[in-house]
Amino acid sequence: MTKVLVIGGGIAGYCAALAARRERAEVTVVARAPGATALYAGGMEVVDDLDSILGSPNHPLARLGMDAVGLATELDAAISTLKLALGRGGLSFEGTWRSRGLYADIHGLARPASVVPETVAPGELGGLSGKRVAVIGVPQVGDYDAASTAQALKELHGIEAFAEDISIPELPPAASITDLYGRRAPSPRARGAAIAYPPGFTNLPSDGFELLASPPSPHGWRLQQAIALGAVSAEVSSIETGRGKVTSARASGRAFRADAFVLATGRYIGGGLRGGRTTTESLFGLGVFHEGLAAASLGTRLQHLKYLDPREEMRMGVMTDRRLRPLLEDGSVPYTNLYAAGSMLGGYDYSGPCGFGVPILTGWLAGRNAARQGQ
Repeated sequence: MTKVLVIGGGIAGYCAALAARRERAEVTVVARAPGATALYAGGMEVVDDLDSILGSPNHPLARLGMDAVGLATELDAAISTLKLALGRGGLSFEGTWRSRGLYADIHGLARPASVVPETVAPGELGGLSGKRVAVIGVPQVGDYDAASTAQALKELHGIEAFAEDISIPELPPAASITDLYGRRAPSPRARGAAIAYPPGFTNLPSDGFELLASPPSPHGWRLQQAIALGAVSAEVSSIETGRGKVTSARASGRAFRADAFVLATGRYIGGGLRGGRTTTESLFGLGVFHEGLAAASLGTRLQHLKYLDPREEMRMGVMTDRRLRPLLEDGSVPYTNLYAAGSMLGGYDYSGPCGFGVPILTGWLAGRNAARQGQ
């Protein structure tokens, strides 16, 4: 049985573990701490336009060497398996990468998403057209105003929304939305209307749904808790290599040996990349690229670009070959049994329409490739 070690506990690492186990590999996941996955607002944007992606040569999905049909097939399998696994863990999701809806956040602003929690799905703005919507407020919560949200839903989206405050006296002084986490949803006086709740409540009524939220978000906490089950909580401090392969990773005084390794440590939040004057990959010393060129070779030009537009920094990252093996700055593959996945891969805007698509699909493929190592 192939042994696979996944380094990283975000959505990319989780999908890698799912795919490797599906190939009957023995999988261990080692995660230092929650990464950017824990900060999502409640809606997953997967992909926007596959043809546009394939026309961008430095995009991680374009570098896989697949056509649109191949990418679509793999996305179907990856997201179906992901939803099934999360559902078994008690966190149900709806939607596919082919669907796309608009969902209101706690300010009444619309956010696009393809895959959303079951508790969010009834709040798709198109489906609320013509309905009355009661927006639940809690007077003790200071970072959310139901009346403003209702007004925004009415003015921006033409929804007949109105606010209804429900007091929760036992909340601490200067409470925030995060203090609602895990509390049973209160029952409003309004009847015959859809009910929009700030996120965090449990046991929503059949006509209730959750709004999206900015981080820190209960949506992110739930997702991170679900994907972290079974992971070893430790930080990989060093790796051992030999003959062009990774042989083990050391964490908390313990050596984790495996036949193949998946690196899914994220970017700056997760610790996979270190910023500064020169951006570096933290663990293996892999190459960091910007628009297909080694970042170290760009010198002051790249510094000037980042000064003019900080988003340039966020497009930097590791590059891989078609099998998702990471490259050195000279374009060579240093380790034949190491695979990389997730937001650490550069060449795309991970806060945009591929924000979850890249981690989900590259994690899925990296895990499968790792499990087939040596077969």
